[in-house]
Order: sequence, then C-alpha cells, then structure tokens
Amino acid sequence: MKDRIVSVLLASLTALQIVSPAAAAPVSGTIAQYGTGTIVKKDGTLWEWGRQGMLERSVPTQVTALKDIQASIGHFAVKKDDTVWHWAVDYRTGKSTAVQVPGMKGLTDVVPYGETVFAVDADGAVYRIPPGEGYYARNIAETVKLSDIDSIIAFSSYYESDPKLEDREQWLFLKKDGTVLRHTKGRSEFTPVTGLDGIVALEGRFALQNDGTVWALSDELSQSVQPPQQVKGLNDIKKLTAFTAIDGESRLWYWGSTATGFSDGTQYHAQAPVRIATINDVRDAYVVGRSLIVLTNNGKLYETSIETDKMSSNPSFSLLADHVDNLGDEGRHFQKTDGTLWGWHDNTPEPFQPPIELVLNGETISLTNGVVTRNNQAFVPLRSVFEKLGAKLDWDNSAKIVKLDGTNGASPLRITIDFRSGVTTLDGKTVQTQTEPFSLSGYSYLPLRFISEQLGANVEWKQKEEQISISYNP
Repeated sequence: MKDRIVSVLLASLTALQIVSPAAAAPVSGTIAQYGTGTIVKKDGTLWEWGRQGMLERSVPTQVTALKDIQASIGHFAVKKDDTVWHWAVDYRTGKSTAVQVPGMKGLTDVVPYGETVFAVDADGAVYRIPPGEGYYARNIAETVKLSDIDSIIAFSSYYESDPKLEDREQWLFLKKDGTVLRHTKGRSEFTPVTGLDGIVALEGRFALQNDGTVWALSDELSQSVQPPQQVKGLNDIKKLTAFTAIDGESRLWYWGSTATGFSDGTQYHAQAPVRIATINDVRDAYVVGRSLIVLTNNGKLYETSIETDKMSSNPSFSLLADHVDNLGDEGRHFQKTDGTLWGWHDNTPEPFQPPIELVLNGETISLTNGVVTRNNQAFVPLRSVFEKLGAKLDWDNSAKIVKLDGTNGASPLRITIDFRSGVTTLDGKTVQTQTEPFSLSGYSYLPLRFISEQLGANVEWKQKEEQISISYNP
C-alpha cells in the first residue's frame, strides 16, 4: 500500500469525475481560475503565487510577459486562441519571458516525468518537453510529440515495489475510448492494460469505471502482469481522489491511510473504505496534512482529523467557513462566492492578498513580489517603481535603512525609512504613518502612494479592476 503514502507527493490529486458537474453560478470578483501556483484573472492576466523552488511568492505576482490567458497549469498557459505557452521568471528582477509550445492546441494536463514533463493537448496528443536551465525552465525547441499514443485524456503514476525495497515507476494513460495504456518509466513501450475498459478517471494505481466501481492495479513488483482487482466497498462512485470518494447520493467515503506519531515515529494505517455518516450532501473532499477537508453543496466547509489508527464512520466535524463556492485542487485553497481566495493557517481560514496590477503611464510594471495591502494602504518591494519616478535608492543592509533622493518639480527631497524603528522622515522631519515599514518573504516593502506622490506622481486606485495606476511626467 505504499502508493497511499507517496501519492500525496508523487501522484496528481486532482479530483476526477464520471460526468462534469452542473455549471455553477458565476463567482463574483476578478479571478477566473486558480491553482496551487497560478491565478488567471477574468481580464486574461496571469499571476504566480506560492512556493517556486527556493523562492516564496507570498502574494500574487503578475507574469507580465503574457496576456489574453484563459487557463494555466504550472508554468504552461493557454491563450484565448488555444495556443500553449511556457513562461519563466527571472526572480532577481521580476521580468518574465514566454515561448509558444509548437504544435499544441489547448491543454488538458501537465505532469513531471523525471526532469522532463508530459503534456496533453485538447486533441489527446502527448508531448514530452525536456528541461532547460534554471527553475522551471524548459527547452521548448526540443519538444517531441509522442507517435506511439494518441487520444489521451488523463494520466497518473504509481510505484511497484518488492521486499528488497526496489521501486519501479509505472504510468497509466487513459484514452478517450475508456481503455488504459501502461508505460514503465525508462522504457519505450505503451501496453494496453487487460481488464480495464469503460474507465473514466485515474488516480495513482486506481481506475474509476463508468459503472461507479473502482479497480486497483497491484503495487507489488512482479515478473508477471497481475490483473486489476475491484476495490471492495466502493460502488456508484462519481468522484475519486487518493483518500476520498463521493458516491451518486453525494455521500462521503474515506479509503486512505490515517496517521499517528511524528517524524521518524510516524505510522500510516491502511483500512477498508468506510462511509462517513456524520456528513452528507458532499461536493468535494481532500486530505490536507492530517485533516480531512469537506465541502458540502450548500457552501459549507468542514474539517475533521485523520490522526487516528482507524477512521471512524462518525467523526466529529468542525465548521471552517461558509459561503464557499469551490475547493481548490488538493484542498489547500478555496474560493468564496464573493470571489475572494482563502487558505489555511493552523486550520484557521485566512484570506489571501488579491492580485493587484501596478501600472505606470499605461505600462504594467514587473515586480519581484506582488503588491501588499495593509490598513487600506498599498506597499511595493523596495526596487520596483520608484527609480522609474526619478528616485535614487540607497539601502543600508546592516542598519536596515533606506534613503530615497528625488525631486518634486524643481525641489529636491529625501525620504528615509528605518525598518528597525519604524520611523519615516521627509527632509529630516518625522512623518506619521498608519503602517510601519515591513519585510515579507525576504522583500522590504515601502508605502506606494506616500512616496510616489512626494516624487510628483499621481496615484489612482481602480478597485473594480484591482489596479493601481500611476501617472508621472518628469
């Protein structure tokens, strides 16, 4: 049952369904799509957030190299004309670049395959894209369309192992006709899986059939091919993840491992599927850390612990939030009906900073980290826009003091901000500020409106568009 443990890290946890859910009422706000690493706004702009390699994008930061985006998966984006683009960011400057992936139209999924990635387009063609230099870089010019397979709609991976702790990575490819191909990593063959047909979804080594049954491939390394076995206790399933299942009556089933202990003493406890009787009318469910997060059809979000040696059929749930429209993939984020995005901190929901565009004289500014709002004030990273307003910046790293020398008309001025004391001065006189200067994820933030207006610029907040527009005539 190794895959139950490693699937959290190695397999896609995207929920898979027999049929698409009924279209929900449009969500308010500016966000059209979001995932664990990107946001697409309704105006077609693309934003990056979350951990990116060694870097933490603590707030949404615009990828200025792309516009007219309709969807994004990882570092691949689909424009409204269905062309597919790969983008990368120089995190020292915030500048982004984008390259079109040749031949691809639309994008179904992108998953890592060692150092390369597999990507599936809207026609079901599979592409292998090799790595480039730098974080998330890809050698797009060397993209190869696989000639051995076509008509693919989904794929997943899992590991086979034996008592000697040897592992072999297997890949499953789901075709439009409901059949499944198997591929052993490092080999070239794609072999039909006998006994799997009418399949509508894959999750690790498990397959969901169109009659609602769930089938499992063996995770034991063997010289002979083992036939798939039906998972007992799961029937009429409509939605499947690595730990949960939802049946045709919107009832929740838990079939993943539970956990006890910590660090090297952590133990995982596999069990047969159990129906959770204390919650009904379920729309979505994921395991996040040691919590089971459940969204019901009336927009309420609940949590219960999986820190036990056996999951009970009647666990106690706590209400986390209401007015929830959708739960993001992997359950780590959710969107309310007002369009705001939320995440978790110690199992307490907290709103995320909105994606705010910064525009100077009609040009979108690339930032090393996004705009932060505190006490109705906007703050931007130290080196972002002020030098474009004629200011000269001097940062004393040991004293944690920044000095900005500039002009307002013909009059020179100096602004000094002490990050340790929180004191701001203008031409030597202390200025009372509502919010003290701060640092976030290694970036020092400065008050945008105060400094910009002192340098002679006009600042306008466009709330509906979530845009700050600066006009400056030197």
